[in-house]
Amino acid sequence: MFTNILEKNIHYQLIEEQWIKGGRSLIIFLHEGLGSIGQWKAFPEKLCHLMQLPGLVYERIGYGKSDYWDGPISSKFLHFEALVLLPRLIQQLMITNPLIIFGHSDGGTIGLIQSAQPMPNLLGSIIEAPHVMMENHSLAGIQMARNMLLNAEIMRAMNRYQNGRAERLVDDWTAHWLNADLRDWDAKDEIMKLSLPLLLMQGDDDEFGTMEQLYKIQKFAKSEILQLFEIKNCGHIPHLQQQNEVLGKSTQFIQLINK
Repeated sequence: MFTNILEKNIHYQLIEEQWIKGGRSLIIFLHEGLGSIGQWKAFPEKLCHLMQLPGLVYERIGYGKSDYWDGPISSKFLHFEALVLLPRLIQQLMITNPLIIFGHSDGGTIGLIQSAQPMPNLLGSIIEAPHVMMENHSLAGIQMARNMLLNAEIMRAMNRYQNGRAERLVDDWTAHWLNADLRDWDAKDEIMKLSLPLLLMQGDDDEFGTMEQLYKIQKFAKSEILQLFEIKNCGHIPHLQQQNEVLGKSTQFIQLINK
């Protein structure tokens, strides 16, 4: 399905739409920086069905079947997504249910920024592998990803998810982060506004970030409920690489906040 926001077509899917009409809390899934609906695999459906809650999965501008950006990625694109586009999407779809965010990587950072200035019906957020500061480890991982991804075989695989625009996306996304003014996107100011419940997870072998990302959130957030976990034997995608553990921790957290 598609909807139009700011003259851009946004591709989205609803999970168990009939439960939305029943007023149940809805889980919003925010994908990673090179992600799409398909790259979540079956995880959103599994979590929604475990909790008997509806879900919304969508592709941000520049990703999947949604329209592409006009010009280069802006330095505040994560903030714009969190504070402008996501609320407009919820409004456009006429969703008034209580909301729970599940954000991964760039989507995790978007989830944190939204949680710091939340929509009135946001109950809390589950955040995997967010970026709230730039580490040398992160820059090395992005450079490695750029070198690895820009080859014909991987591009063919990614194009199945990125509507034939994978090379352009990889080039634009990695170039943005490798050239970013680090002062433009450090999220400390947003973290200090956090008071909603948070579940934070990070893989112990994540090539794009370390536990220092979560420790910084823990240090500055004011959330009374703040759960922090290092997922062992796990890289950058805990919900696929250690799915059972992530499902277990997520269901316990949702049961805690969804009363």
